[in-house]
Amino acid sequence: MAKKKVVAFVSQRNVCRSIIAEAYAKRLGQEVIECFSFGLEPDRVHYLVQEVLAQRGFNLTYYFSKRYEVVERQPFDILVLMHPSLKEQLPQIGYPHEEIVWEFEDPMQQDIPEAEKRKAIEQLCDAIEQKVKELVASQQQVA
Repeated sequence: MAKKKVVAFVSQRNVCRSIIAEAYAKRLGQEVIECFSFGLEPDRVHYLVQEVLAQRGFNLTYYFSKRYEVVERQPFDILVLMHPSLKEQLPQIGYPHEEIVWEFEDPMQQDIPEAEKRKAIEQLCDAIEQKVKELVASQQQVA
C-alpha cells in the first residue's frame, strides 16, 4: 500500500471551513490521507460550527483552531486553500507540494441572523463533504 498523502486545509481563521474539511477528511479518507488544518489568523472554532458538526456525529474534542507555526514541522503533500484569496497570504513553504484551491465563502464573515448562519454552515458542510469525497477518491486512484 502506498504511503498516505499528508493534507492541510487552510483558511483565514481556522474557525469554520478548514475545520469542517479536516473533520470530513478524517472521517472519509483515513485510509488514504492524513490531514490537518490551520488558519492564517486563527481564532476560536465558532460554536455554531461545533453544534452543526456534533449533530452530524463528529466528536470535536481534538479540533481546535491553530496557526501554521503549530503544524509547520509536518511536511504536507497537498495544501487545500479554502478560498482563492488565501494564495497571496500563504506562508512560504520551502518544499515541493501540490496546491488545490477551493472556493468557499466564510459564513462567519456574513452579517446575518444566527438561524441563517446555521443554515449556511449546514450547506457549507454538505458542499465541503462533496469536495472531500472527490479529494479522497482522487487519492484512492493514486494509491
